[in-house]
Amino acid sequence: MKSFLRLIFGLISIFSIISCAKDDIPNASFSLNGKWKFHASEAVASFEALNSIQEWDTISVPGNWDTTEKYSTYVGKGFYKREFEIPASWSEKHIQIHFGAVYQTAKVWLNGKLLGEHVGGYTPFEFNISKHLLLEGSNELVVMADNTYKRGAWWAWGGISRKVSLNGYEKGRILYQHIKAIPNLEEERIDFSITYQIENLEDNDIEATVLPFIDGNPLKKVIVNVPKKSKNKGELVFQVPLTDYKLWDLDNPNLYELESHLEINKRIVHKAKDNFGVRKIEARGEELLLNNNPLRENGLNRVHDHPKYGNTEPDHIVEADMKDIKALGGRFSRLMHAPLSKNLLEFCDREGYLLIQEIPVWGDDDPQTFKDSPLAKQWMKEMIERDFNHPSVIGWSVGNELRDPEGEWEDKTLTKDQYEYINSMLDYVKELDQTRLKTYVSLTTYGKNANLTNEPFEKLDFICINSYGDAVKAVTKTHEKFDGKPIFMSEIGRSQIGTVPDAEFSEELMEDLKKLKEYPYLVGVSLWSYNDYRSNYKGTPASGFREWGVVSEKREKKKAYDQLKEIYKNWNVGPVK
Repeated sequence: MKSFLRLIFGLISIFSIISCAKDDIPNASFSLNGKWKFHASEAVASFEALNSIQEWDTISVPGNWDTTEKYSTYVGKGFYKREFEIPASWSEKHIQIHFGAVYQTAKVWLNGKLLGEHVGGYTPFEFNISKHLLLEGSNELVVMADNTYKRGAWWAWGGISRKVSLNGYEKGRILYQHIKAIPNLEEERIDFSITYQIENLEDNDIEATVLPFIDGNPLKKVIVNVPKKSKNKGELVFQVPLTDYKLWDLDNPNLYELESHLEINKRIVHKAKDNFGVRKIEARGEELLLNNNPLRENGLNRVHDHPKYGNTEPDHIVEADMKDIKALGGRFSRLMHAPLSKNLLEFCDREGYLLIQEIPVWGDDDPQTFKDSPLAKQWMKEMIERDFNHPSVIGWSVGNELRDPEGEWEDKTLTKDQYEYINSMLDYVKELDQTRLKTYVSLTTYGKNANLTNEPFEKLDFICINSYGDAVKAVTKTHEKFDGKPIFMSEIGRSQIGTVPDAEFSEELMEDLKKLKEYPYLVGVSLWSYNDYRSNYKGTPASGFREWGVVSEKREKKKAYDQLKEIYKNWNVGPVK
């Protein structure tokens, strides 16, 4: 009987695999996650030198080497290696290797050939590996990750921190489908625009047909002519009555699915799926508006950090943390100084949480802060292209706490280079996405020397400020100097909170949090931070964790947790003065 049941379950599994494979023929993919060989060394001067290494450790991908005891403090180059074989059915496909993220600088070799390099630890990249593949037998893949580059007070977790996959394509593919679904509430319609970028993988020109469906309902097809071995864009623009869709908002985060089929020579060769929401975000005067409704919400910042998982962001940690932040009263924040993980964005889309996303340009000495920084523009482009369709993302920030390294705190302004950096990046964000708000996070707007010549006020949609001192003064001084736009306090704190269980807010911080709700032009505050996090930045306690969180690095609650919950509960109670 047991043998019979095993046979039945085995057949069911086989039929399930066949069914999935048949349904996903245009999107052939398999994972390279799992156990890889690993070697950490600054002494390896060339790829050829790897051949002389006799002993390799084993490490999990995705993962961070500094979550292991042996490499817990290692900073430098880590080499990853594994072998794989290509399915026989892939012999005619164009094959890409895709990395979700590698911190910070990555180099990738296949069968001894350098595929390329990527700089940036939080955004995806890929290489076409077709001409270097062995279609029969084993292929050797080597990845170098270097975590020497460091910004901010968060830990520079090293390694391949996101998923790795091989993806096989036929003649072409949809690189992205960017969906704009903006409600015109006055005229009771929705303005749709879907922009496709199509890549032709063939050695001849193609006419590509895109067949889009929203929740299974077909739309008008899009024709895109793409020259050989190149990319081209196509667009579908249409309007529908407002009553055809439900809006996305915090209490009703309604989502729809756009599925698009790419057809070449009357054959479907690729499919793309993305969720989206119908919503409008705007800054009008000193208000933020979501679907024409004034937005006044608070939140917490969250550092992508866990003692066991580093910054790999497994689903269960992301969901538990974000549900807890919502239980505390959080609904709006710039969670972190770097592009967020895909599963976190998807949670915020589903559950209704508003986000500002930011690239990791931080502090008084950031090397990217000059006009039209190519690396900063690369990071911004990679982030916006990846995350364009997430309705939870309502703004893009080009940097955090930039300031002159010289002089006293109260005298600080932006340097000329920092000022030009911010202005040029705000222009670049506008090129990439005109449906969201533009900002940067400042420590200088409330300084005595801040004015319109050294603060890029004109190009901002709203002002973000941080305060670790007199927060009420910071808000009121900013408004005095730069009135007419909404202000969001993207970080607030006064000294580290301390350890579990009795750590609590200072009386000064409690008073600030209570007073700040009186200012109508302040659209919210965000406490730094939800969780304690690993750090080697100056001022970090001997524990090795910055104790700013209302929960510990292990997610144990502090006394401050209940204090914040009570304050946020009463934030919108009573009239705003």
